[in-house]
Amino acid sequence: MTTVDPLYAQWLQSAALYTLREDAALASRWGSTAERAERVTTIVNRADAEAEADRHLAFLGGPLVVDVHTLAGQFAACLGRVITITIDQLGYDAGVDVFVIGAEDNRATGLSKVTVLRRL
Repeated sequence: MTTVDPLYAQWLQSAALYTLREDAALASRWGSTAERAERVTTIVNRADAEAEADRHLAFLGGPLVVDVHTLAGQFAACLGRVITITIDQLGYDAGVDVFVIGAEDNRATGLSKVTVLRRL
C-alpha cells in the first residue's frame, strides 16, 4: 500500500483560504437576489485566485444562453471546461468562449452533440 506524504496530507486537510470578488454594476442591478458562487480550487497564490474569481465573474455575471452544437470530434473530456468554438452560425464566426455542460460523443460518426453555456 502506498502512503501519502505527511506534509501533503496536512495540506489537503487544511482549511480553505477565501477571496471575495464583486462587480458593483451587477450588485446594484441584482441586489440581494444576486447569485453567490463559491469555488474550491488548488490555487495557492492570492493574486492568481483573485484573477480566477474575476474570470468567473466576467463569464457568469451576465445573461447566459444554452446552445447545442453538433461538432466533429470528441468532447466528453471537455465537460466542465471552457473551450472556444468557431463555426459559421449563431454568431460563432469569430470564435466564442463557452462552458461545456454536456457532450455526447458518437465514435461511429465522429461527431459530438455538445451542450454549452455562453454569454449573450
